[in-house]
Amino acid sequence: MSLVPPQSEAAASTLPKREMRAAWIATVQNSDMKAGMSKAQYTAWARQTLDGLKASKFNTVIYQVKPTNDALYPSKLAPWSAYITGKSQGTNPGYDPLQIMVDEAHKRGMELHAWMNPYRVTMPGQSLTSLASTNAARKNPSWVVKYGQQYYLNPGLPEVQNYLIASVKELVSNYDIDAVHMDDYFYPYKLQNQVFPDQAAYKKYGASFKNIDDWRRNNVNQLVKNLYSAIKATKPHVQFGISPFGVWRNKSLDPTGSDTRAGVNNYDDLYADTRTWIKNGTIDYITPQIYWSRNLAVARYGTLLNWWSHEVSTYAQVHPVHLYIGMADYKVGNDSDSTWNNKMELPNQISANRTGKAEGQMHFSLKSIQRNALGYATIVKQQLYNYTAVTPAVPWKGSAIPSKPASVQVKKEAAGRTITIKEQAGQQPRKYVIYRFAGNKEGSYEDPRNIIDVVYNTNGNTVFLDKTAQSSGMYTYGVTSLSASGVESKDAFVVREGGQPAGDGTFYDMPSAHRAYKEVTFLAQGDIVKGDEYGYFSPDQTVTRAEAAAMIGRALNLDGTKRTSTFRDVNASMFASGYIQSAVEKEILTGYEDGSFKPYEKVTRGQMALMISRAFGYEYGSAVSGAEQALLTRGIAQGMGDGQFGRHLSIIRADFAIFLARAVDYNLRINSPAVSFNGEMQVNMESLPVRKGPSEKYAQTGVLQNQEKVQIAYQVGSWVLVKSASNVIGFVPQSSLTN
Repeated sequence: MSLVPPQSEAAASTLPKREMRAAWIATVQNSDMKAGMSKAQYTAWARQTLDGLKASKFNTVIYQVKPTNDALYPSKLAPWSAYITGKSQGTNPGYDPLQIMVDEAHKRGMELHAWMNPYRVTMPGQSLTSLASTNAARKNPSWVVKYGQQYYLNPGLPEVQNYLIASVKELVSNYDIDAVHMDDYFYPYKLQNQVFPDQAAYKKYGASFKNIDDWRRNNVNQLVKNLYSAIKATKPHVQFGISPFGVWRNKSLDPTGSDTRAGVNNYDDLYADTRTWIKNGTIDYITPQIYWSRNLAVARYGTLLNWWSHEVSTYAQVHPVHLYIGMADYKVGNDSDSTWNNKMELPNQISANRTGKAEGQMHFSLKSIQRNALGYATIVKQQLYNYTAVTPAVPWKGSAIPSKPASVQVKKEAAGRTITIKEQAGQQPRKYVIYRFAGNKEGSYEDPRNIIDVVYNTNGNTVFLDKTAQSSGMYTYGVTSLSASGVESKDAFVVREGGQPAGDGTFYDMPSAHRAYKEVTFLAQGDIVKGDEYGYFSPDQTVTRAEAAAMIGRALNLDGTKRTSTFRDVNASMFASGYIQSAVEKEILTGYEDGSFKPYEKVTRGQMALMISRAFGYEYGSAVSGAEQALLTRGIAQGMGDGQFGRHLSIIRADFAIFLARAVDYNLRINSPAVSFNGEMQVNMESLPVRKGPSEKYAQTGVLQNQEKVQIAYQVGSWVLVKSASNVIGFVPQSSLTN
């Protein structure tokens, strides 16, 4: 049963094919990553972390690589971060953490957004002398200001801006990252009774501004603009995204602001003019941190979701700006707002995101996802992230539609299917989307449930193992290309496994080694059981009452003509309506006291025993136990291996076929129990074909002549099993015989 409440089920079932599902991995103060790991330990941690996120269908990680004017990669402009080694800043760990994380993320088809904090130099209480001598703050003390217990680079200095731009250029040039990401730390959050000490810089550089607030906002706007330009000049496809505080301005400060009463405003307190970035197209995505519940009166989640949705819809004039939402995973089960004690709060926020302009969400942070307070992350995984989603495209950074892959080969392996994608030298898409459809026909490329995975192109020879493919299955694969900006090819390279099912009536998923192969094949030859339109039998699928009626009805040659039934929940157009009505008239099946038949209810093993006993006229004393015994003694059914029949367990198609086939053909029964032929009759036709099964669709086993005498074993519907004096054994219509 779905735990998503009714008002959210519609949103949760929209299944967006494109959706950002990101996890922040915070390294500052070793929040989500411990210090002091060797290369082998770090690599193992990265793999384990990404495997966990991948299994939960996350498609992006936001990895903090510049937490405090340092770097988790070798840089000429910043010292090694202390958070990687646990030692003094500048200590070389002996490996490249960012490169490992990029490589491992891409191996799993996941994007890597490199997260930087531009102005922060120290954490509270940390001295400048504790920094590496190569830190730009130590080398250029005039760039630094102290505010409260922390040091910051002064945003108002051109030298600082140039340094930050150079740092980002270095990062983008040297690593195959998918985006540069900044969070909410611009000018620091205000401290009571303290003034940010940038008056000298304002006096020197802010003469053209009416007040210091406008100048500060302009400093941030210029940095955002210049970083965007630098990133695009280096690698046009690399995105630039910012995750600001969740409120731009309260309505009390601006009539176009949100209907909130937040104690902090981006525009007035952090000097982060998010609307200008959206207007000017200097970001590709914005992820407001809406870290409040849907019930918090001063800043309701829904109010802010709607406000930000309107914001990107109204002000994105240069190009679209993707709206993602920052999710407060860290508050689940751990906040003064009691709403967060409800494990459905965050899942329902995701459902709400899907109803508006939001195109995904980013979760803060890794340790909270892993902690899974109240089991909320399990709900997200099972009910919302229960399929693979492709990250949203940025066609304004490249709208060309790529060609489909040059070549795709699918090879059946013991572990699944190996898919090899090859490209021509001049065509190198960034990623591929691999779709899989059952059988030999393509399905919908818009239904994300058909996506097996998204994989990165590895130099024109990309190999992917589909571990979820069943060894007995037969599939059609369609592979599309994704450009560097995420645009998908119009066409897919399609590979179909094998051909049509074998002429003997078997199915793709019923190889000769399957335990039910003989029985299913026997029934299929007489059209008693059928597969789907793609040639699959689905042996492990549970049997419904309607399916049971159809299979028994075909075995007994009952009238299966679709027609009005006596049940309120079986209409005339239903595939099994005729068989249901015929089986009820023969007292093989019954309905319920409320006038329903419940055609889609699952059949249990006990109910199956009753159905077959009634269908074949076995004495069972009107009890389930008697019906079970009737099947056991005739070699038709077996127990569960624990001495139990398993009467309350649902029966699957393979087992139903086994029991039905054994009831029809005694040769298939366990231990070859003896069948008595007696009750002599004679043929009343000139020439009577004898069939392998109770239908003219079965192959002949012989021919009987007029007035030839036969012995009768048992009846199957309107057919009987006979044996002639010349030992011809098989089925004939009962109407072809007389006493």
